[in-house]
Amino acid sequence: MSYQIVQPTNQVRLTNVAVVRLSRHGHRFEVACYRNKIINYRQGTETDLSEVLQTERVFTNVSKGQFANSKTLQKCFDTSDETEVCRFILNKGDVQVSDQERAAQLESTIREVASMVSEKCVDPASRRPYTMAQIRDAMKRSGFMVHPTRNVKQQFLDCVKLLQKKGVLNIERAKMQLALVLVSTGDEGDDYVERRNNAISLLVEEGVARSDIVPTKGDDDTRIIFQSDPSLYRKMESIARNPSVQGRMEIIQQCVTEEGDVTLGSELERRAQQQQQNAINEEEKSSKADATALDNLSDKLQSNLIIENNAPALYDDNHEDSRTTNKKPVNSRKAQKAAQKKSKKAKRREKEEQAEREQRIAMEKARQKERAERLGIVADGVCTQVASGNNQTNVAEGGGEGGSTKPCNTCGGAFTSGEYRMHFRSDWHRYNVKLKMKGVTPVCEKEFLLCDADAFFY
Repeated sequence: MSYQIVQPTNQVRLTNVAVVRLSRHGHRFEVACYRNKIINYRQGTETDLSEVLQTERVFTNVSKGQFANSKTLQKCFDTSDETEVCRFILNKGDVQVSDQERAAQLESTIREVASMVSEKCVDPASRRPYTMAQIRDAMKRSGFMVHPTRNVKQQFLDCVKLLQKKGVLNIERAKMQLALVLVSTGDEGDDYVERRNNAISLLVEEGVARSDIVPTKGDDDTRIIFQSDPSLYRKMESIARNPSVQGRMEIIQQCVTEEGDVTLGSELERRAQQQQQNAINEEEKSSKADATALDNLSDKLQSNLIIENNAPALYDDNHEDSRTTNKKPVNSRKAQKAAQKKSKKAKRREKEEQAEREQRIAMEKARQKERAERLGIVADGVCTQVASGNNQTNVAEGGGEGGSTKPCNTCGGAFTSGEYRMHFRSDWHRYNVKLKMKGVTPVCEKEFLLCDADAFFY
């Protein structure tokens, strides 16, 4: 009995395979790659194809071992060179990523973001960077989520903003050390001192602290060294190109941080500088507040002078003091007449509304009387008899529940607790409430039952 050979003994099995697929002009093409090498190839860290591909052949189905022929490659890629086709598929194709690869990629992105935060950010008080462990713990506590495919620099900026917003870590961007070099204009009367003063004033206006500007040494007035926040770099460049400055910007140090061990002398010096800077800032704020107050006061005085010069002479010179103390309206009689007209109009409107209301009540009473005459009922007598009968019946019976009755002030009569609830839900009570709101006498239950309900709820 012969057995079917399923697998040839000389067949080479592809292990540790990651397949990259690409569909083009209705055909599917695949290449077999090593895991963890495709991402390195796309990032540019790996350029050797032999380290990326299992075999430099193009497949139509890797699992079945079916190769693509040269005619199909020429038709779809305009070339039959399989090396070029493999490069195209590696760059444009879809990659099958496993869970382990995805986790490794995410961990790598987290490490890159944390290292960038540690390198480019410092503690505002000590000007020293945080460790990687502190940054990763703060990212976890603030709830920052790293995206594996987003730009690392943009994620670094978002992470710093989130840490500052949540207050998990006292952190800020490390300052840059820049140099503004004043370029020679070639004029004989070129004044470097004036241009330097203009540049310093513009830098302070844009947010650079005066303590961050290094004082000049000797006669070198053409170079201004200062520290600035990285977010203000474009503004610094615009200041350098200003016609009143005419200079160029140079980057001396990307991130300025304190290095070495902390000593008592350095700590005392840092605190003294910080106190000096705080005092300077307070002086600037107070001077600005005083200047604004003086400007406001001068504006008020000027406006008052203009008003006094342009105001017409309303009274004689003998009554100037009384005019300043007790100012009276110019057209008081006209204002009184206008107020009287308004009060007359309001009274006339109230009389008209009262007359309309009385007319509606009279029409409703006439309609009720006409309906009672048409039905052959004397409204007042019947209602009185029915109301008194209801009272007597309920009092005699003593109520159905413990002998307690409740009267209805709208319809008349007394009811037990159960009947009282049902009465307030009845159409008879609702209709009497409407009549009471219109100022009409309510009807009795017998009259309500004899009449059509549609005539009541119009």
